[in-house]
Amino acid sequence: MSLLIIKNQQLLELFNQVTADAAKEKQNRLSDNGIVIHNSCDQCAVCLEGPSIDNETGIIEPFIKHHVEYFPQKIAYVHDACHKKIHATPNHYLIQYGDGDSKIFYDNQKALLKKIPRSIYQ
Repeated sequence: MSLLIIKNQQLLELFNQVTADAAKEKQNRLSDNGIVIHNSCDQCAVCLEGPSIDNETGIIEPFIKHHVEYFPQKIAYVHDACHKKIHATPNHYLIQYGDGDSKIFYDNQKALLKKIPRSIYQ
């Protein structure tokens, strides 16, 4: 992985703002396409904290989109570490899907991507 380092503080703040704005736009696009959003992309659904900042670069680390449900789709925004906690906890409240749902979902998504090269999931 390449490391981006921005030394100019104003440019770093602008970069982080553009990153945050892009996340909000993507959230709105998902919502407009019928996907239920459990929480805002401004706050983790698990720890209720805002986005993390990389200590070395000062760059925002975007949240991960976690499927709470696949049918219908319901997504929660979480930190990477919080996402690992969700999947390490038996019967976590943010897992409301059945066994095999993710495989069915992603198999269908692959088929859709072959038909529609640019989709809301990219």
